[in-house]
Amino acid sequence: MKIYTLKVMPIFLSLLLLIIFFPSICLAADADKIFKENNKAVVVVVTFDANDNPISQGSGFIVRADGAVVTNYHVISNAKVIKIKVGDKILNVEGLIYTDKENDLVILKAKGEKLQTVRLGDIAKTNIGEKVYVISSPEGLENTISDGILSGIRDITSDRKVLQITAPVSSGSSGGPVFNKNGEVIGIATFILRESQNINFAMPVNLVKNKIESKKVITLKDSEIRDYTKTAEYWFNLGYYSLVSGMHKEAIEFYKQGIRIKPDYANAHLLLGAGYDKLGMNKEAIESYKQAIRLKPDHTDAHLLLGGAYGASGMYKEAIEAYKMVIRLKPDYTDAHYSLGLIYIILNNRGSALDEYKILKSLNSEKANELFDSIYE
Repeated sequence: MKIYTLKVMPIFLSLLLLIIFFPSICLAADADKIFKENNKAVVVVVTFDANDNPISQGSGFIVRADGAVVTNYHVISNAKVIKIKVGDKILNVEGLIYTDKENDLVILKAKGEKLQTVRLGDIAKTNIGEKVYVISSPEGLENTISDGILSGIRDITSDRKVLQITAPVSSGSSGGPVFNKNGEVIGIATFILRESQNINFAMPVNLVKNKIESKKVITLKDSEIRDYTKTAEYWFNLGYYSLVSGMHKEAIEFYKQGIRIKPDYANAHLLLGAGYDKLGMNKEAIESYKQAIRLKPDHTDAHLLLGGAYGASGMYKEAIEAYKMVIRLKPDYTDAHYSLGLIYIILNNRGSALDEYKILKSLNSEKANELFDSIYE
């Protein structure tokens, strides 16, 4: 019997070790494959002032064989000259194909031909929890790969999204591609909060997919590249990333700075209110939401959050009116029907709460069931 056991145990242990380490081996193989397939399409973006003094360095990736390169707008902030390092080659950037300061994105046009390109994915086909890989040039190290997971797809507002990833990124990684396990780019690494290294962000690649083929190029001289830190968009984005990282006081100050630059920035007022909300400052939150609505009367998010702030303040009649306004503007807004139903429950108006439940059944069965359970608690 002892002889039998001695023969089986090594086999058992081998199988056990294989089960334990096989996932890690597979992930390492995926990373190696993705790096080898895309290394030559990931570039270093270097910017210079009018006297050819270097300003900054970031990352980017090639999306067209003739030299179209995607990176962050803040990477080229204040640049007069931009160069792209592709392996041992240095390419001059002749202009900009597309600029989106709000989402911190730009497509550069470098002088190139027959360059290797990345494959683009679709964030709509991506699931939270999937493995992701970032290839970039952090801290001056050229093209390294890091991995993590897609930990969230967050709504900045109802029409803007951002990816939250756990893959480590550092200074110099901005503009680098975020790959899925199939080696397709699903995002562009963006702002890095040093106070929150486990939470990093990327903009969805879908924002640039339909802009890549444009042949129109604006020269650097005519593009008027601004200092990004002097734009309201910079402070808005910094505020948002701070807000979702739990840095609420910092977020409030960042939004205030954005509003000083651009007083009519409705979304900045909106998320300033969200910052106040997080700190339980309901009065200030209500005023910020109202200001967002004054600037943009049909702002459904502002009306929705105003309803929440009224509810938290015990102003239930006002909360009902705010939620009803959301529904008038957007009849299928699930959160508005759900929140309105909760207010009716607080007021012991079961009939009206059930009306909202019936509407929710056709919009979102999960939310409908949650409301139903709350009605009969």
